[in-house]
Amino acid sequence: MLLKRGSRGPEVRDLQERLRELGYNPGPIDGIFGPRTEAAVKVFQRDSRLAADGIVGARTRANLDAPQCRQTSRPFQPSPARPPRQAFTTSSAEPRWLAIARQEICTREAHPGPASNPRIIEYHQVTSLRAQDDRTPWCAAFVSWVLEQAGIRSTRSAWAKSYLDWGSALDHPRVGAITIFHRGAGPPSGRGPGHVGFFLEERGESILLLGGNQRNHVNIKAYSKSRLLAYRWPPGQI
Repeated sequence: MLLKRGSRGPEVRDLQERLRELGYNPGPIDGIFGPRTEAAVKVFQRDSRLAADGIVGARTRANLDAPQCRQTSRPFQPSPARPPRQAFTTSSAEPRWLAIARQEICTREAHPGPASNPRIIEYHQVTSLRAQDDRTPWCAAFVSWVLEQAGIRSTRSAWAKSYLDWGSALDHPRVGAITIFHRGAGPPSGRGPGHVGFFLEERGESILLLGGNQRNHVNIKAYSKSRLLAYRWPPGQI
């Protein structure tokens, strides 16, 4: 069954809930496939490298229903082992570290339950904090792990804002740029909480970010430009 603008019913409601779960905003969860739901589907399709036609057919549905992306109450099952570093490939349009980051999409925290995802603990081990659970904020650990896998020395810090003084500043974003946001009520320039990930593209007043600890897993999510602090580029990289 194809779902598209004008469709109505419980299937559309399920679609809207799934989009929201993955970090895409479909508008109200009302079972009506309107322009906001269509826009969210198109964004998801582009991120999944599908034809962005706004129609949910078999291929789009298969990507939406990828079981490793769902957060359920079932016991946590560790992710399959990833290929070694040399197996990662990328096109000339994307830096190699972004290809590594993409391979980690859908890695998620293990809760509910007492266990932790060993993959996220692995991310933590490249930082000086070396946290032993997946409850400790891990966006900076994810960025650091990805960079180290690409042979680039990271800040090796668990603090997102440590990247404000790392690498080279960019006046304009580039695909793969390390992107730092402020979050919380404190002053943006202070030592308060932040968020960090890899820039994909700008969309209106939002920035599309590939990052970790985004709704408890690695995914692609939009963040407001009003929270942006800086774009940084890895040292020594052209």
